[in-house]
Amino acid sequence: MLDYKFDYKREFRFFDFEIPQLPEGFVDDSWHNNVCPSFIRILDDQIITLWVDYKNPKRRELKAKQFFVTSEPNNDEINEVTHLFETNNWQVAMNKIDRLFKKAKK
Repeated sequence: MLDYKFDYKREFRFFDFEIPQLPEGFVDDSWHNNVCPSFIRILDDQIITLWVDYKNPKRRELKAKQFFVTSEPNNDEINEVTHLFETNNWQVAMNKIDRLFKKAKK
């Protein structure tokens, strides 16, 4: 069995944004057939996905902000994805993710 490790730099060779340190617990889930790199972490029964789109808005397939976060149930079914937030500021995204996980710990 192959043990494949996702790597956004391999999957998106011409990506125009150097991703800083990811929030604790997030792992690379990037796949070249997606519109941009993604990183996931489990929160209770949800998969939280941090999507990091191209810095240059003209290269974005979606007309969203550069960073957006979604949530979906952690099961083997096809589920509806919930859009949690989006921003063009990395630090704002990190602060919101931090609050999301801190709130869940309470």
